[in-house]
Amino acid sequence: MLEAVMDQSLAIRNIKMSLRILNVLLIATIVIVSSCILLLLGLFVVALTVSGEKISKLVLDSNIDISFKFNGMTIFLNKDIMSNFVYDKSEAIILILLLMIFTLIFLSIFILLRKFVKSVIVGDVFTLRNSKRIELVGYSLLILSFLSNTVQAYLVSTVVHIFLNNNEIDNIEWIQSVSFRFFDINWSILLCSFIVWTIGRIFRYGSFLQEEYDETV
Repeated sequence: MLEAVMDQSLAIRNIKMSLRILNVLLIATIVIVSSCILLLLGLFVVALTVSGEKISKLVLDSNIDISFKFNGMTIFLNKDIMSNFVYDKSEAIILILLLMIFTLIFLSIFILLRKFVKSVIVGDVFTLRNSKRIELVGYSLLILSFLSNTVQAYLVSTVVHIFLNNNEIDNIEWIQSVSFRFFDINWSILLCSFIVWTIGRIFRYGSFLQEEYDETV
């Protein structure tokens, strides 16, 4: 009997330790995502205040040679490619706004998860507040399921428009046409949103049972 109690106590301590580690990871993620939002906000201010001519001149005069990966593709940016740079102020502003909205939704999800984990650490598991937090995460994922592909499509469209003009695309023999699906649903995220929302409803039912038990006791 004593051994079983000790094993249970050890299991509880291990769970709490894991939750504390998760809490630290969530705090670090919130800081990183917040930094990205501040960066996007700075870019938004630059896009609004700096003229297109200055930005175009700055990019064309710079000696850029970088590469980055996006959706399984490796994109190279060097001086030859940058020579085709065409800045569109309105397009840049819309892109930054979409990225800010997308990142803000992610930030809200991580903040809700941290609040949930923090309440579980102190022993408040099946509460109405926690059920609402989980449901809000589900609603946030639902929004992302509609927004995710739109942001990606607009990002690729903007990059193509900025660095490759239509004449150059038409001259590439193996490209017949280029089209972008701006309004599409990410079904994987949509399914996750439904699962998370269902878990939230289960927690809501659990909170009602917990209240009834507390009143009975």
